Amino acid sequence: MTRRFTALFLTACLVALGIAATRHFGILPPFAGRPAADAAAHPAPKAPPRQPEAVPVTVAAAVPRPVDRRVRTVGTLHGFEEIDISPLVDGTIRRLVRDVGDVVRPGEPLLEIDDTDFTLAVQEASRALDLELSRLGLTALPDGSFDPATLPAVERARLVERNAAETLERYRGLVARNVTTKDEFEKAELAFDTAKLDTKQRLLEAEQTLAAVRHRQAILDTARKRLSDTRIVAPEITARAADGAGGAVPPLSYTVAERFVSEGEIVRAAPPTRLFRLIVEDVLKLKAAVPERHASQVKPGQAVELAVESLPGRKVAGRVVRVNPTIDTASRTFEIEVQVPNGERLLKSGAFATASVLVGVDADAVTVPEEALVRFAGVTKVFAVVTDQAVAVPVTVGVRMDVPGPDGRRRSWIEVAGDFPSGAPVVTSGQSQLAAGTPVRIRAPAQLQEDAADLRAARHDAPAAETGTAR
Repeated sequence: MTRRFTALFLTACLVALGIAATRHFGILPPFAGRPAADAAAHPAPKAPPRQPEAVPVTVAAAVPRPVDRRVRTVGTLHGFEEIDISPLVDGTIRRLVRDVGDVVRPGEPLLEIDDTDFTLAVQEASRALDLELSRLGLTALPDGSFDPATLPAVERARLVERNAAETLERYRGLVARNVTTKDEFEKAELAFDTAKLDTKQRLLEAEQTLAAVRHRQAILDTARKRLSDTRIVAPEITARAADGAGGAVPPLSYTVAERFVSEGEIVRAAPPTRLFRLIVEDVLKLKAAVPERHASQVKPGQAVELAVESLPGRKVAGRVVRVNPTIDTASRTFEIEVQVPNGERLLKSGAFATASVLVGVDADAVTVPEEALVRFAGVTKVFAVVTDQAVAVPVTVGVRMDVPGPDGRRRSWIEVAGDFPSGAPVVTSGQSQLAAGTPVRIRAPAQLQEDAADLRAARHDAPAAETGTAR
């Protein structure tokens, strides 16, 4: 017990001596009970402020480039012309000449209707015409300069009239000399009047017969027309299209899109029976709706680029040919029509297409590499370097474009609009450590190559170290 008490006492004495020594040499602060003036008399020296380190970054120049201003829309492709073919005469289909998918030029046959009855009608009308011509002593229909007075019947009536006139004159002289009776003179006068009326009658009959001939000719022409209508052909194309460069395209042709009848089927002209649906595929029409805010920008003649799912990665050229002058009050859009050359027939009517109308070109739009953009909380900005400090510039993003670099690889550049410092480069890497006013250090290309080599070496050594640890 005495030894334990002695050890505790010695320990307490050593602690007290240690505290006194530390206070004497200034290691511990004075007790709280000492006056504050004693602490103020011996202030601790202040450390100098530490300068922030410069953040290493890579930069690129903001480059002005020409940028196309386009209005984008979507629509459906239609044939340049889409028509339904119907018969002009009733009858039975004898032969189908074309089917779905066939290319048909104007004037080529599509189908034939049995023409037996129509051939007989032509022959009947021809014989009736010959009969009327024989009454006039003709073998063919005379032209418009024909004079009915030259017909034999009219000539004979005029000869009789001339003879009666001469006889009347002879009797008039005899009456003057009292050689003949008044009764004989009156008979001669009556004969002359009768001959004159007979001439008029013959002339009227000749004109009636000539009119009947023309009527028979018209009936014959109608019969021939109905006979030709038994051969259904592709109609002529009177509308002209323009190619993507604004010039004329070669003559157009049809493609059979649908066939609705079969051989042996009876077709009628009224109500019309649908035979075929033909479309013109050499040139297609895109009909699309454009928002009304672009009404002052879109005009006929502007170039259009189209894309369809059936031709991935390929752009098709077209041109605006019509702009609807009115706005649809329900959708607040107006319709445009774009002509699209389709000489290779790769595009199909009814296909969905996206289109961009070139409405202008901005020759000096500011573009930066895509990696220079920083997006956070709905705000897009770019860091520019001014006097070795980062400057945050809020920007509005525009068109994206792929530009080939010096090494041949394509690089994405973005059009931006903002208050850029004149001639200042933009930061392309290291933005995560930047804020407005942060000092920066631009890494030289040689240093970038060394850092890339070190990174590749580190990636190469990492698997070996992991393997050694596993062993």
